[in-house]
Amino acid sequence: MLKPNKIRLMTELAIYEKNRKRDVFDISNFYENDYIAGQLFSSFVRYTICAAFVFTLYVFLNSEFIFTKINVDGAGSVFLKSFVAYIIGLAFYMMITYFVSTKRYKNARRGMLLYASKLKRLGRKYEDMAKVKRDIK
Repeated sequence: MLKPNKIRLMTELAIYEKNRKRDVFDISNFYENDYIAGQLFSSFVRYTICAAFVFTLYVFLNSEFIFTKINVDGAGSVFLKSFVAYIIGLAFYMMITYFVSTKRYKNARRGMLLYASKLKRLGRKYEDMAKVKRDIK
């Protein structure tokens, strides 16, 4: 027999699976430290590629000034300043990534617990139905 509350719960679960699959189910396959480490590594790679692109673009746009005005001693100082700016920017970006990844993981974990509790509730409804059917026979 179809029960409206059971159908409603199954529909909620199906909608939740469809809408939150990427947010909850993919993240919850990892341990917290593994997920955060993966996010930090990918952020490091992305930031390094972007910094190299920006540095290359700066060199191309200001190549005349760089080759005529900066001597060998000045180039070392400019490179050191660029490297320090890269490290400071990287540290800031990694901190942001760490906090965002931690929050995403905790939200996904909470969502997974909510999903599991709804599944347990649905399982109990099926068990109750099976028990009623056994008692009738």
